[in-house]
Amino acid sequence: MGQWNPRVFAAAVIALLAAGCQPRSQESAPASAPATEQAPAAPEQSLSLVIARNAEKLMGIPGVVGVYEGETAGKPVLRVMVVSRADSTLERIPKTLDGYDVEIEVGGPVRPMNH
Repeated sequence: MGQWNPRVFAAAVIALLAAGCQPRSQESAPASAPATEQAPAAPEQSLSLVIARNAEKLMGIPGVVGVYEGETAGKPVLRVMVVSRADSTLERIPKTLDGYDVEIEVGGPVRPMNH
């Protein structure tokens, strides 16, 4: 049997938890918005599926300690937790992924709880 990898396990747990979350309904743009502005195209896949497909790759970036589904201004976003805002980490994280904005959150190192 292969060796247990806690980072991959954590990514899988986060992806499974995110898969159970239902997206909230979004309000349409106000009628007063200029006609020249177009709303960005809606992503083709659910955010939980995007996370499940990309969590292992993102968690493989040195300094990344978590990936989860978030929301900003009523819009779903993919959040990436990092230990610090090191340029070597930030430059490897995409700004968008499969149509979703990616946001960085500094959370520090993740350690198992002692029981």
